[in-house]
Amino acid sequence: MDHPPPPPRQCWLHPAVAPGRSPIAGTGLFASAPVPAGTPVSRLGGRLVSTAELLELFAEAATRPDPAYIDTISVTETLHLVMPPGAPNHYGNHSCDPNLWWAGHYTLTARRDIPAGAEVTLDYGTVSTAPGFRLVCACGSGPLCRGVITDEDWRRPELRRRYGGHWIPAHADRIARERRTSHGRPPPHG
Repeated sequence: MDHPPPPPRQCWLHPAVAPGRSPIAGTGLFASAPVPAGTPVSRLGGRLVSTAELLELFAEAATRPDPAYIDTISVTETLHLVMPPGAPNHYGNHSCDPNLWWAGHYTLTARRDIPAGAEVTLDYGTVSTAPGFRLVCACGSGPLCRGVITDEDWRRPELRRRYGGHWIPAHADRIARERRTSHGRPPPHG
């Protein structure tokens, strides 16, 4: 992947989306008015750091008496977006049938129409890249619920069909690389 564009400095949420009490996990994000499919809902911001810098941030946070939570996503295999502390975007909960999906490096858009009062969710399988990541799911999305979310969910054929190109860029790159390799073409050197 080419170097990603610089992220916005701050996170942004659609004006009709705000934190509230969630049946999925403590606090979540909710729509106070209808949000049409395709509408940008969350734009993540912050600063890009290397994997080494991210590991240093985690190590430093772990030494504090009250460790700070570091909210991050992997933009590429080696670059990670560290979001500003306190951004309400952090409250986006997981669902195996989410109403948000990725549209570019830093933006989540409405996957379908979101009615007023609905919790705004994303599939953590489309964003989780930390080796060994495992989350027991409590999303309640019926037959679509996978039960456990992992860093390997990007490999699942049903999710690739469901989400098409709507993955965090690091996963989208992995999927593209795998497709090129499976079609007899070696991945590009880079």
